[in-house]
Amino acid sequence: MPETPLIVSDVMPQTVVTVGRDAPFKEIVEAIQQWKVSPMPVLEDEGRVIGVVSEADLLLRRRWRRSCRRPDAGSGGSAG
Repeated sequence: MPETPLIVSDVMPQTVVTVGRDAPFKEIVEAIQQWKVSPMPVLEDEGRVIGVVSEADLLLRRRWRRSCRRPDAGSGGSAG
């Protein structure tokens, strides 16, 4: 007997976890950890999906922000 092919509903999570467009970074990280999901749909105020955010997006943003930091004014000068 031939095997029935899988469809999306066979493998997708049944619980949909979303975040709002203005969700703080910390809230997104906590939701990913609590629900063990990534990516998550991002909703506007009316509930319409406007994008997705994933662990990879958060890690890339964090690395980018660290690379853009300027050294403190008092720590980069020469001794003397």
